[in-house]
Amino acid sequence: MDEVKATRTVTVTNSAGFHLRAATLFMNLARRFDSHVEVIKDSQRADGKSTPLQLTALGAWEGDQLVLEATGADAEQALDALVELFVTNFEEEEEPEQQQVGQSRPEEDTADS
Repeated sequence: MDEVKATRTVTVTNSAGFHLRAATLFMNLARRFDSHVEVIKDSQRADGKSTPLQLTALGAWEGDQLVLEATGADAEQALDALVELFVTNFEEEEEPEQQQVGQSRPEEDTADS
């Protein structure tokens, strides 16, 4: 059987960005599929089934776009499920005050000198 390659572009919409909890949910879901999954931001790539820290190292914040690529027999199904995590903001809408704590963009933390 030929390997299927699928690609989807998602926008990070939750205010906390693609943080550790979100990356852990993503990784756990990606591991349910046989396909190889990668997350791409700009020129950086991360294995979607590796560690959550590798995914958070992409530095994806609210408004950033990520490209999800999957290769394998269930590539389309994998991406459908993974895109749904982004659509639902990783199920975090019920706790907006917790999203804000310590989750600002690095450039917002520094003052112009």
